[in-house]
Amino acid sequence: MKNSNGAAVAGILLVAAALAGCAAAPAPAETSSSETRPVRAFEVAPCNLGEQFDHDAMVKRARYDTPAAGKYELEHYGPMIANNSCSDAQIIKWQELRRELGESDTICRVVYYDDYFSATTYPIGCAVPVMVVTDASR
Repeated sequence: MKNSNGAAVAGILLVAAALAGCAAAPAPAETSSSETRPVRAFEVAPCNLGEQFDHDAMVKRARYDTPAAGKYELEHYGPMIANNSCSDAQIIKWQELRRELGESDTICRVVYYDDYFSATTYPIGCAVPVMVVTDASR
């Protein structure tokens, strides 16, 4: 009987040591889906709209830099595309500067859809912010 009790005690000690070793191992860090998907150029590119002073004409002009949009977006939505990092206020200010000098204020910001089932992102349209002023209470 002594022998079987000693074996039982030794078995319990081995199980306890194994469990203690498992408990001491750190759990893997959870990652959200936003951390695991790749960063796309249109999400991180700085705003490509701004203003600059034209010393020859002595006037402030709207500045337009090459957008982070791809070939597909440029073909479907036109050559004047604002990066997704441009705020509505920046786009409206850029449009106002263009109108002041009689230039075209046509521009849009591509709207993308993240399809989580197929793990793809694709453009679904182009949006243009519009300033709306009403006398309604806020």
